[in-house]
Amino acid sequence: MRNPFSNYGRFGLAMPLTFGKVHVVMKAGGAIAAELANEWLPTDDEGVVRYHATLAGAVAACTASQGDVILIAAGHTETISTATALTMSVAGVRVVGLGWGSTRPVFTLDTGTDATINVTAANVQFENCVFVANFAAIVACFTTTAATDFALLGCEFRDTSVSLNFVNIVDTNTTSNNTDGLRIENCKRIGLGATASTTIVKMDGTNNRVTIKDNWFTHAATTGGAVMIIANGKLVTNLEMEGNKGSFTNATNLATGILIITNGSTNSGYLVRNHAWGLDATTEILVTASSGFVFSQNYYSGTADTSGYLLPAADS
Repeated sequence: MRNPFSNYGRFGLAMPLTFGKVHVVMKAGGAIAAELANEWLPTDDEGVVRYHATLAGAVAACTASQGDVILIAAGHTETISTATALTMSVAGVRVVGLGWGSTRPVFTLDTGTDATINVTAANVQFENCVFVANFAAIVACFTTTAATDFALLGCEFRDTSVSLNFVNIVDTNTTSNNTDGLRIENCKRIGLGATASTTIVKMDGTNNRVTIKDNWFTHAATTGGAVMIIANGKLVTNLEMEGNKGSFTNATNLATGILIITNGSTNSGYLVRNHAWGLDATTEILVTASSGFVFSQNYYSGTADTSGYLLPAADS
């Protein structure tokens, strides 16, 4: 059998190490799309199509839990306009955006507040992609159900303007443990929207093994819980929240928690070396009091042109 990936280097593609199938997404009008589809990535000997014009088409061609990888071509763009336009329904799929800077793949959500990417299978991972909100107060970029070990690595999330924005990046459902193992690492969130209670993770269910690490977050508006808002009566256990930096421009009256809001007292996990800036210099706390989380070397500043101070204060 001729290896259909022997000339990946010609297209600037890096062959991922996997025992699964590798799919490529490129718009039909792309410069080499026809060549990819007809010569370099034809239907394989098992009848599986490897070249696709959309991410949804590539997902439909994947096999669950076999290590399939989807490469999104540099410069690729897609628009997601409904709550059902794109569902990641195949377990164990890794989506890798190619390119860097402005050549990374861009997914724009528009048309309605319910436009979202659904994740309904375990072990789905996105890497190096850009997601843009182009409608007022889009509820969530990603909505998860039965999505254990969902990961966002090296992705960027942007609002188009103060009125065209994401409210949440990830919104879980209320069923406990459906989003266990959530990971958000090395991502960037540039928030322009004026919607109150803007956050990264809207945690509507109890979930375990959550990692939020080495990210950069900015919100133009927040009333607290800038990284995570845990629903009443729900918990997050074994949280690893480390090395995040955030600038929350209009954050004031943060006695309920700058980074996390919760009414649970038996959450568990560790917040270490996180740095935040806001406008509150009188009532600020990082997390709602008596949460159950533990802290080390976290810093906050409520005044411009000053270095942060340890928050909460060191124990004796």
